[in-house]
Amino acid sequence: MPETRHEISHEIKISGSPEQVFTALTTAEGIQSWQTPHAVGTGEVGSKWEFKFSGRPEFAWEVVASQPSHVEWLCAAGPGDSVGTKATFEISALDEGTTLLVLTHSGWPGTHGNYRKCNTIWGVLLHHLAQAVKSGKPAPAFN
Repeated sequence: MPETRHEISHEIKISGSPEQVFTALTTAEGIQSWQTPHAVGTGEVGSKWEFKFSGRPEFAWEVVASQPSHVEWLCAAGPGDSVGTKATFEISALDEGTTLLVLTHSGWPGTHGNYRKCNTIWGVLLHHLAQAVKSGKPAPAFN
């Protein structure tokens, strides 16, 4: 019998264009505006984002896909069972000036521990991303 995998799913409507949301997910300046100012990477497919936080575990995400409507990262380093999970961002235009961002974080072996923490953290991060895109000013969730 195949092993069951679990996923986290969030969606948020953002006051901004799909291009602005894509930039927030694929450039160092964009990532630093909502995630952490200590993010390093290029956003190119095959490269890695490295996220460092004060008093929190570090993460590394390999960029698997980077297209205007679809961005995908594979967790290459992080705490516990987060390594090997995949974060997929689907970006689509809604009304004029509004974008729908759907995040699916898949590949979790269970719904305990880091799964629950990441579920909460992704909610916080997406609100910071929306705030940064809407205001045009950095609003990182973590230092």
